Amino acid sequence: MSTSSIFSKLSSGLYKLRTIKKTISTPTYIFQMGKVGSMSLRTTLPKYLKGEIVHAHLYSKMSIKHQRLLELRKSLYLPINIICPIRDPISRNISAFFQNFKRDTGLEIYEREWEVNELLNLFLNNFPHNVCLEWFDRYFRPIFNIDVFAEPFPIEKKWNVYKKKSIRVLIYRCDLDKQDQLDIISQFLRIKISDWNYSNISENKQYNKIYRKFCSSVKLPDIYINIMNNSSFYQHFWNEEERIQNFKKWSDN
Repeated sequence: MSTSSIFSKLSSGLYKLRTIKKTISTPTYIFQMGKVGSMSLRTTLPKYLKGEIVHAHLYSKMSIKHQRLLELRKSLYLPINIICPIRDPISRNISAFFQNFKRDTGLEIYEREWEVNELLNLFLNNFPHNVCLEWFDRYFRPIFNIDVFAEPFPIEKKWNVYKKKSIRVLIYRCDLDKQDQLDIISQFLRIKISDWNYSNISENKQYNKIYRKFCSSVKLPDIYINIMNNSSFYQHFWNEEERIQNFKKWSDN
């Protein structure tokens, strides 16, 4: 073996050792679809957690550094914590629509007063509605090799922990009481989190007034509600009674 090959292997090994040493505390990946309260979690955890905290909606949006960290720890079976809040698909989609209004419509939400029916047409025709329904199969399972649909979700308590090899995943519904969320996350991370540091919530957005008006008065087409209600995602994490109530909330019938 040539001297250059030996040095190359030594350098590679030292790089791995340095990387592991820097991340001796278990990293926490806040990995989830958007508009489920993840930014508040991201701004809350650094006060209480020593390990690296990575926040992303997609693997491709992680930095190269954090992708490498994840792949290295997976290959060495080192512990990885993943926190994944979820939200009912209709509320989540509406919130994401207002957050990404210009991206999806090419229009500026602040440019004029909008009628609810105008916004409804833009929502139905421009927003990518299936992203949240397919997110676990398309973006979560291929990265972590965990199928969250393979076992029943305890709907009554609204949260569950999944384990595979060195990976632990906490999934919880964001309609849980806020203090209960902190208690569950504290238990999962084995630390005590006492307060939220809220961030990126609709109440603090400039579009809050029209967003609230839309949510309180819009009536969605029954076919749209049924698509959401009959999805594998919604049926897995919410029970039939909750889905019926959701239909009544958004339907004109």
